[in-house]
This record gives sequence, structure tokens and C-alpha cells, in this order.
Amino acid sequence: MTLAATSFEIDRNSAIKSINSKSSFTLINVKLKNSRWYEDEQHLKSLDSLEGFLNTHLTRIESYRVFEDEFVLILVNALEAQNAIKELTSDVGLHVQSLQVEKRNLPAVHYLRQVSNQNDSNNVVQKTILKNGLDLDEFTTVFQPILHKNKQLSFEALLRWNSKDLGAITPNIFIPVLDSEGLLITLTKKVINEAVEILNKYKEIVYITINLTASLVKDISWLLEHLESIRFVENKRIAFELTEDSLAGIEVRDNLKRIRDRGHLLFIDDFGTGYSNFQYLTTFQFDGVKLDRAFMGEQTNKKVIVLLSKFIKALDLKFIIEGVERYEQIGFLLETKYDAVQGFYISRPLNKSDLANFITEMNVGLLNNINNMYGS
Repeated sequence: MTLAATSFEIDRNSAIKSINSKSSFTLINVKLKNSRWYEDEQHLKSLDSLEGFLNTHLTRIESYRVFEDEFVLILVNALEAQNAIKELTSDVGLHVQSLQVEKRNLPAVHYLRQVSNQNDSNNVVQKTILKNGLDLDEFTTVFQPILHKNKQLSFEALLRWNSKDLGAITPNIFIPVLDSEGLLITLTKKVINEAVEILNKYKEIVYITINLTASLVKDISWLLEHLESIRFVENKRIAFELTEDSLAGIEVRDNLKRIRDRGHLLFIDDFGTGYSNFQYLTTFQFDGVKLDRAFMGEQTNKKVIVLLSKFIKALDLKFIIEGVERYEQIGFLLETKYDAVQGFYISRPLNKSDLANFITEMNVGLLNNINNMYGS
């Protein structure tokens, strides 16, 4: 088995199909700690080690390469799963997370996201914050382009943390910790300020989306006060994204209405990964949904995406597809009634300087390729 030759999309589909066919199993999520974009000796050594492990256990472990540096293993035998976890965690270049499922009753994507988002580093981050406090200068905001079908651009604002004590920390680790410590409000204000700075400078940007957690929308007095204080009158250009877990409770519905009444756009993020999304579309007023990247697969998911897009457009909502990694995937989406795409094929998240270059050049070759496929 050669890992480098594995198709991510086919493997994602196969993993989802396998999980949906099982009742009880163990999921193991394995991530290479060093990105391939910075290939070093440790990265290559860990990749070889993982390949050797999978070849050795080929008959007992289902393995799928679901993203560039992320793998999902599925085992039915609990004892074999424990042994596999023990062996994999001995490699310092691999980050291993596991999830044991008994009597599965939710869609496969739910379990894939749950195992991927676990992290034992949360306690380390929390202890460091309690000991040293939080240095806001260690945080930066990057902006990932969203390419609209009409050739316009929007962006999603994303927090990044490079700690002097811990190094670079991924958002799925630090966001929950900062949220639980009540520190996320200050950082979200910082993100809003930087987004407004970009919006003032580049009038051609349709909007910039900012992520809100469940705790951030339970009491939005801080948000409304801050939005008033920045004196930015083009409210429709400041959008907000909320995941499914942010939407519980009648007070949240009222709060979201207050945000939308100011003219801000609201999107459901990671759409399709939970089982209550459709209920939320009828309970709350949203402007659109962002389809989770896990759906960017081959023919099976294509049919699902086409049907979802028709349903979303029938509700007069915007339909944004995340996880577009290659040019061929644009062709994959031709039958889909989508409004915009986002993913590494369009661009990785950009710092302010790179964003300026991206807008100036408008990535002409890329846009021409895509516009040709639109038939324009």
C-alpha cells in the first residue's frame, strides 16, 4: 500500500460508507504533526512508519487517507484497537486520537468530526494560560478567500496562535480552552477590528465572515456594543458563522435575530455534520449554509450535494461549499446549485500582506479556469 497514491475523496467516501454499515467499532484518527509543505526528516520518517504499520495490519485494520496529512482507521475488535493505539502513539511524529462507538445512531460524518476534534493538548494550553496569562500579540488573524460564482470575493477570518511557550497551536485546541476561560470575547473583538480594517481598504470584498461559539451568542451585549463602537455602517459586509452547537435555546434565537436585524449576514457552518441542521433552518433566520468539507467526495456524495443544494436554494439561502482542494472538483460541482466555493484550491488562509497580493493579482489563471467551467 502506497499512501501517497491514495485518493482523499475516494477514501473519505469509503470511510463514511464503512462507518454507516457498522453498529459498534473504534475510530482512530492519525495526523502527521508536520505538514507536507514543510517536509523534514521527522515528517518522512513518520509517514514511512505509518505506512509500515498499515501494511503489517492490512487484514485487520481498515485505513483511509481522508485529507492530506490525516488518516482514519476503523477497527471492530476492541483489543486490537487498544494495541493499535498504543503502537501508533509511540511515534512522536504522529498525533493519535481515538473514539469507541457502541450502537451507532448518528451519521458517519458526526463521528469523524468528533474523533478529529479531540485533543489531549487542551490541558497543557489551559495550564499555560493560567500560569502566564494571555499575550494578545501572539495572536494573528488570517483570511481565507471565498470565491463567488459571479467572480466576486469574500473571506473567512480565522484566528491563529503562535505561543512563545508552546509554539503554534491549532484552533481546535485553543478555541475551546479560551472559550471556557472567558477569553474569547477579547480575541473576537480583535478579529472584528481587523476584518473592518480590511473591508475599509478593499471595497470589492463582498463580506468577511467571523466565527461565533455557543457561549459568545448566549449573551450578545458585548457584540452589539462593539459593533456600535467601531462605527462601520456597511453591516451586511460583516457576516457571522455559527456551528450547530451554537444554536440551542430560545434566547439564542432572539439574539441571532438582533444581530440579523442590524443587517449582518448569518451562516450555519459545517452544515451536514449533525442531525438537527434542517430543524435549525426552519427555526432560525439564516442567509446561507456552508457545507462541511467532508462531503467533497466522489459520485455517492455528489448526489447528496446536488439534492442538498436544491433544498437550500428552495429556501432562498446561499449555498457555500467548503473543502475544494483541486481544479477537478469544480467540474464535480457543475450540477450543483451553489453560490460560492472555499478551500485550498482557491487559496490557503492569507495574512494581510498576502491578502493584498491576492486581491491585486486576483489570481488570474485560477479565475479564468473556473470561469471557463462556469461557461462565462
